Amino acid sequence: MRGFPPIQIFLLVLTFVVLAIPLTQLTGTTSHAKAVAVPVVESPSVKALLRVRYAHKPVTLSVKIADKELIGGVAGSPIELTTSLPSVKDGVDVFLSATWADGTPDTSITLELEPDGFSTRSETRWSSAGSLDEVITFEWK
Repeated sequence: MRGFPPIQIFLLVLTFVVLAIPLTQLTGTTSHAKAVAVPVVESPSVKALLRVRYAHKPVTLSVKIADKELIGGVAGSPIELTTSLPSVKDGVDVFLSATWADGTPDTSITLELEPDGFSTRSETRWSSAGSLDEVITFEWK
């Protein structure tokens, strides 16, 4: 005895519809989860002492940390100032730029950075052809 094909097709379609309802609930594109706001934690700034020393007085001198110009002019050597660093965890990039008058021999500039609670780091760079343009990275482990 054989079944009636329209009834078999109806039962097959009914089975797929019954299974499709929970599947659409599980795989639907609508998300019922609420977004959790993650609090933004500002990295604490650290106070630091910056010292710049040079052998020959430059015509122009610029020292920047995190797009903030700390020294924009020339003064007597050494130059000392207190500043705040964004964070010393990932290191600190110092942008140093200087030019000297014509006829000045190759000379050096020394930067010393001493954040509160960390040891002093010192880097010396030599000029070439009367100018210096360097990015110096100070790291503390």
